[in-house]
Amino acid sequence: MTRHNLPERNPLNESPGPASTRPGIGLALGGGFARGFAHLGVLQVLEQNQIAISHIAGTSVGSILGAAYASGAPLSRIIATCRTLRFRDIARWRVSRLGLASNNRLGDLIERVFESRQFEELRIPLAVVATDLTSGEPVVFTQGHLVDAIRASCAFPGLFEPVEIGTRCLADGGLVAPVPTLAARELGATSVVGISVGMQDGHRGAPTNIFQVVSRAVSAAQKHQLEIWERHADIVLRPDVQSLAWDDFDRAEQAIEAGAVAARRALPRIQKLLGQQEDSARKFEARQEAEDKGYLWLAEALR
Repeated sequence: MTRHNLPERNPLNESPGPASTRPGIGLALGGGFARGFAHLGVLQVLEQNQIAISHIAGTSVGSILGAAYASGAPLSRIIATCRTLRFRDIARWRVSRLGLASNNRLGDLIERVFESRQFEELRIPLAVVATDLTSGEPVVFTQGHLVDAIRASCAFPGLFEPVEIGTRCLADGGLVAPVPTLAARELGATSVVGISVGMQDGHRGAPTNIFQVVSRAVSAAQKHQLEIWERHADIVLRPDVQSLAWDDFDRAEQAIEAGAVAARRALPRIQKLLGQQEDSARKFEARQEAEDKGYLWLAEALR
């Protein structure tokens, strides 16, 4: 997995310790266009139950919502924006040899909603995953401009033009990391909850347009990656959004509620996971304290 300018982070957040010791759970937010609004329902339930989020990794729409939340933007503002969001707010049709549309309008959305514009300014450590179309490998962004990384992560092939950053030609992160659980682990999360909303187009029967052909092809490939990304997750949530199409932006409320339902069902497991994390931290501290006392005793004995 390629890391793009791996930084020595010093994010603005409530925890003064290094990223690896941050309390809480790490979230891996998968792609799925309008279905991704389900991530907001999960965040809602976690907030309501005062469950801390230590790290966030996002792919495609998961990168947009994850970055907005990590920036410190109030969840209520993010949800209000998504309730009125439409395709034209993030893209404009521009037929070219490389795609049917450009997603450069995402920059306007970030300016309007986010509290931060740079990875280094985020309150929660964030990783954004894109795909290098030359090597076929994941590219993980953890520093620099948010808008460039997010545009790359959301550049769904066939629909959006690829995004060029430096010498790389980048496309949707869902091609290589449908749910970026490994990126969350490598960012420093000790416990990871993966949220999958799927890439299916919400229609049954044979595809009727080029986007349905491409999205179903990507979905078929992603099915064979399940074992890969699931092994890096402690808990996997699958909100019931199968009836939603990729462009059902006007059904945001339904997607949000589906995410909330999935999170409430998983709440006992999440709380148990946090309890295990706290027990491990206490045991580690006790072990460190015992070792420190041992060193002091040895030093006294040798004087």
